[in-house]
Amino acid sequence: MEQSKYLGNGFMSGLLSEIMIDQQVRQFRKRTLYKEIDEALAVKNKEKFLALTNELKELLTYEITETG
Repeated sequence: MEQSKYLGNGFMSGLLSEIMIDQQVRQFRKRTLYKEIDEALAVKNKEKFLALTNELKELLTYEITETG
């Protein structure tokens, strides 16, 4: 019985770790996208700007649907 309790805790710890890592990766990508969008604006690269803003929109939409 004791062993299954620890396995359950390990599973939950792993799941929580995975969620936290996923959030950090998304936060990093958002920061990178904002920087790249600023750079695309500075050099007036419309194609790159549109591609980056579309990716940012998708990321933000995902976050809204996942977090409620």
